[in-house]
Amino acid sequence: MQREIVLNNTKYETKPVECWAKMKELRRWHFKHTWEVAARGGTVFIGMPEGIQGFLAGLGDYAYPSYGPYFTRMIRDSQQTIKVLEATEARGHTRDMCSVMKGYIGQLYMGMATRAPQGYTIKPAFVIQTLNCHTMAQTGQLYSEYLGIPYLAIDMPHKSSPETLEYGTAQLLEAIEWMEKITGKKYDDEKLIEGVKNEWKSARLWASIQIMNQNIPAPYDLRMTWSLRMPLISMRERPEVVDYLKMLYDETKYRVNNQISARGMETMRLFFEGFPPYYYIQILKQPQEYGAIYIINENNLGHGLWKIQSDGTYQVGETLEERGIPIRNREEAVRAEMALYFDRGRSGTWYFPPSRHIEVVKRAKDWKCQAGVIALDRGCHGYQVSIMERKMALQEAGFLVGTFEHSQADPREFSEAQTVDRMEAFFDSLGLKKLASAGVENEDAEE
Repeated sequence: MQREIVLNNTKYETKPVECWAKMKELRRWHFKHTWEVAARGGTVFIGMPEGIQGFLAGLGDYAYPSYGPYFTRMIRDSQQTIKVLEATEARGHTRDMCSVMKGYIGQLYMGMATRAPQGYTIKPAFVIQTLNCHTMAQTGQLYSEYLGIPYLAIDMPHKSSPETLEYGTAQLLEAIEWMEKITGKKYDDEKLIEGVKNEWKSARLWASIQIMNQNIPAPYDLRMTWSLRMPLISMRERPEVVDYLKMLYDETKYRVNNQISARGMETMRLFFEGFPPYYYIQILKQPQEYGAIYIINENNLGHGLWKIQSDGTYQVGETLEERGIPIRNREEAVRAEMALYFDRGRSGTWYFPPSRHIEVVKRAKDWKCQAGVIALDRGCHGYQVSIMERKMALQEAGFLVGTFEHSQADPREFSEAQTVDRMEAFFDSLGLKKLASAGVENEDAEE
């Protein structure tokens, strides 16, 4: 039975996000940091070990250009993106390969991956890659072979148990010895301990911020939090990011207590399942034309520390102290890193279809959504597992669900006109009407 849709025409106070400037500052710093570390003889490596950043802190003065140093700049220019993708395909890689990894490899083939903005090139010390999917594993191997540098693949389990915790811990301990041998530098256990503790703090702060977005009116919409999360992707083990998230937490609490809205209106709250097209991220702002907002997304939640209940409820996870996890030495720190890996929402459930359809319905209810959109993404095959089962589960729970097709990092697989028209028709079917003035409030959230 379809859920009753009641439009909320209340107008709320809105104001720019004060932490927005800090987020942009951290992103600029991260881009420059890679080349600065290389210039002063620190450790620069290649890979996307996103789930173990606290573990990497033991390298000391280190940097890694996740997804390639120019990925963000590249993806904002569709013509440049296509050139990079075609450079990958010219080497024999198929068009249906993961589009993000094609952009990553293309930067390598075009010389972008190791070329500083000043024009000089660097040679990373090694490749290290957690095996989140088979394409990432193969990409790491290609980088290793092309640059002639060592490659370490870490087989990260996707389900928590005493056995998998010990298995992952043993691999990370071996990886430390391997990195010391490759670099000739001593791994710093004190920095490891600090980094792991910071990563736990960052993840819990982000989860707490996301929970506050259940409030009506929501302090942020998805377009805002999609960018506000960016420092967590590549440097959440750093104290600067913890400080940023503390500021953002305080600001979020203030906005909730004072009913400061993301956009001034939320005639309807919508979920957005899947990855948006990175080259057309403004699609996340389309509901604003109707006074509505996208509010929640599984990937966005995945950077938080969660305790997901059997009924799909997301609860903010316990701190290290609350869980009684000590960190006094290398082994304890690495084991705590693995425990966090399992407790971050995206790591624990993405690869298990039996639980995903339960969680998607509970998310939609808990974040007070009335309908939503699923992006059918050709660019990430793994994420699409069970995607239609999730759509059916939402529909059976009474939610109206719209869909559109794209590839997250390949503009050739996306029709802007067709998608905009399709979404407009869906919004019309929900009873939404375009506002007389379709201007966008709070433009600070634009990239």
